[in-house]
Amino acid sequence: MRSSAPVHVARNDHLGCLIPDELLGVNHTYEPDFLVKLTNGTTVVLEIKGFEGHDDRAKHEAAKKWVRAVSNWGQLGEWAFHVCRDPQVLARELGAVAKG
Repeated sequence: MRSSAPVHVARNDHLGCLIPDELLGVNHTYEPDFLVKLTNGTTVVLEIKGFEGHDDRAKHEAAKKWVRAVSNWGQLGEWAFHVCRDPQVLARELGAVAKG
């Protein structure tokens, strides 16, 4: 079995990865924190969160829908979304994401 450790991590700062979402009937774009490419080829849209408010839940649901659509499209490989609340366990969590 191949390792699922990240091979590339990029802060999504000026990368242009924006996810459309809607909150209270108003369209917005959501900019996730990181993009992580795992050794199994999966690209993870990664959020690091301490407190999660109402608007965060809406953003996360939009991101889950977006990664499903991109993965189903198939032209950019497999994508996943993950929220990490404890960076000390991030490697283990990414391993679980890679296993599906």
